[in-house]
Amino acid sequence: MTVNATVPAPRSAPGPGTGLGDVAARIRTLADRARADGTDTSVLDLVADDLDTGGVTLAGADLVVAYPPQVLLPDAQPKRWPSVEGWLGVLRDVLVFAPIALTWWRLRDALDAYDDQKSSDPFLLGWARGFPKGNPAEPTTVTLGTSAVHVTLLIVLVVALTIGLHVLQNIREKQLSREEERARLATELARATFLLAAPAARPAGKPLDNGSADRLAAQLLASTVNLESALRRTSEEIVTVLETGPGSRIQTALDGWTQSVDELTGLVRSLLPPNELARELIRVRELTVREGEQLRSTLDAFVTDLRRAQEATGQEIHRHDLAVAAVRELAQRLGDSLLVFTQRADNLVDSTHSMWQLVDQLELLNGHRRNADPPRGGRS
Repeated sequence: MTVNATVPAPRSAPGPGTGLGDVAARIRTLADRARADGTDTSVLDLVADDLDTGGVTLAGADLVVAYPPQVLLPDAQPKRWPSVEGWLGVLRDVLVFAPIALTWWRLRDALDAYDDQKSSDPFLLGWARGFPKGNPAEPTTVTLGTSAVHVTLLIVLVVALTIGLHVLQNIREKQLSREEERARLATELARATFLLAAPAARPAGKPLDNGSADRLAAQLLASTVNLESALRRTSEEIVTVLETGPGSRIQTALDGWTQSVDELTGLVRSLLPPNELARELIRVRELTVREGEQLRSTLDAFVTDLRRAQEATGQEIHRHDLAVAAVRELAQRLGDSLLVFTQRADNLVDSTHSMWQLVDQLELLNGHRRNADPPRGGRS
């Protein structure tokens, strides 16, 4: 079976230094620099080697996302700076409290000397003179001015150590930082992704002989059959779960994808000559890429509709809960009202019974009164 394939129009030759081989060379140069500092560059070497052979493994992937530069080129590990910075930091932290300790120590000596001298001079004036004794008089303790100079020198030393630590940290960060190399690596990976997206820009490689073409066709046939069966099973599962009726967007996209795989299977089984086979594979690959993009857009639209339906369902459930709560509250209020009504009805029945008993007692009293009073016409 002969399949007519349209050969893509030849592209204009890229400028110097823009091919996959040049990109691989620049990536390898960055890897060599990082390897000199002890960084593991095995992944960068694999990427460069694959780009040298045409980028078959890397084709179709966003290399900047798949191989993040900040992971492949981390900052170099310090070798001797941490110990120096650590000891300087400890010394600075200790010397922060030295001026306070020295001030209180000198103050204690001055108080002892002032107490021994029994002088009537003010304390600060005596301290400024050093509490002199003897003939000729000599200071018996460190004067106030000298103590102030010592404390000031300690403070200046702490400030100098702090500035020195900041300078060392900045120098270390600049020496160990690979921010510039990471930016260059990201640029090279983005350029390689662009070049791999254009089949005509890849290196031609070695020509295929009949034996290599047969082996390649057999491998493609086995891989395509496995891919076809896997896609069919996946499509059946997706249709079973998500099918809403004939002619749905997901079903249409999956049918197009399966048709592309069938065309690829038929193409491999036909065992065309290597030249025509390569052209047909290029056409089928481009068709498969377009079908994959359509499937992705269809799935995105379906997910969006599903999220909207979930949001609407959530709102309806919330409204239903509010209505149920309102009905529950109304029923509770109605029950309370019926309970009050029942209590008042019981009270009314009790009051009625009491009234009937009162009426009976009144009638009984009236009967006794009639019996007790003699009739007026009976007297002689």
